[in-house]
Amino acid sequence: MEIVAVLFGNFDAFFYLLYPLAYFYVRGMVQENTLLCPKDLLHLIPFFIQLLDMLPYSLTSFAHKILIAELIKFDIHELVKQQLGFFFSARFHFYVKLLLSSIYLFYSCKIYFRHRPRNEKNFILHYWIPGFLFVQILLILFLAYFFLILPGSNHFKLTYQGNSPWNYLGLGSYLVLSLSVFYFPEFLYAPYIIAEREAKLKIPNYELSAEKLVEIETKLDLYLEEYKPFLKSTFSLAQLSATLDIPVHHFNYYFRKTQQSNFLEQRMRWRIRHAKELIDAGKDKIITLEAIGLESGFQSRTTFFVNFKELVGESPSAYAERKNSN
Repeated sequence: MEIVAVLFGNFDAFFYLLYPLAYFYVRGMVQENTLLCPKDLLHLIPFFIQLLDMLPYSLTSFAHKILIAELIKFDIHELVKQQLGFFFSARFHFYVKLLLSSIYLFYSCKIYFRHRPRNEKNFILHYWIPGFLFVQILLILFLAYFFLILPGSNHFKLTYQGNSPWNYLGLGSYLVLSLSVFYFPEFLYAPYIIAEREAKLKIPNYELSAEKLVEIETKLDLYLEEYKPFLKSTFSLAQLSATLDIPVHHFNYYFRKTQQSNFLEQRMRWRIRHAKELIDAGKDKIITLEAIGLESGFQSRTTFFVNFKELVGESPSAYAERKNSN
């Protein structure tokens, strides 16, 4: 009850932000160069109106909020029956939120189907965003059914059932949807990640001669072969530049022009190649794969395993097992 007492009323206004933010998200994912503009601030007006409207209730005692929470526990339809606002009722805000949510969802779907790429298959654009919109549709239908249709056709009270499978299913679905963006940040930042990668691979305006590129490659190969500086976790492009007396921007041009990558990607490849050499030599029979990763310059087991699988196509353990079986 304490959680309901804290959340109900005090944070109701933030529901006005959910669907505008979802609309901005879909718009930003499917349209290029879509930035927030001053007129987008108009979408925040309903949020500030309810925030001010609920201010008197927010300043009431916690004991009063507990009483309201008890009523909601007895009948969930009390969510829309309570008169908490200074100007508007909870029912009024519920209807407005439901209407605005439907409008935002309609335009989100409209923008998606109009601007989504037809030919290029992309997991985020073709599966994640449709699933994201589908969950929003289900939420609106759920709210409309339980607070508009059900009360008019039935006279029973819908009470809180405690720990039930439906509660766990709802909580689990919410957590999966929320936490997924932490494990897969490309769901939120894919356009920016792609733009950043393209910017990194973009060849600068100046050019280095073929002889200069060969000179850089020769010095670099000899240095890597003799000293293996990439085995140090702190090895950086600045250190490489200072050691070989080659400007940093020359190295950047060399990596982009000849390898279609950058220093960080090349450093990862050097380390993975060294780790493969250790596994090929049977070092995994003496020390753990984690130790091999640390010895190759990686700072953690996770970074080593993720980068190894990304480059080689299989995990270090699978690679070692396959080599040992040959």
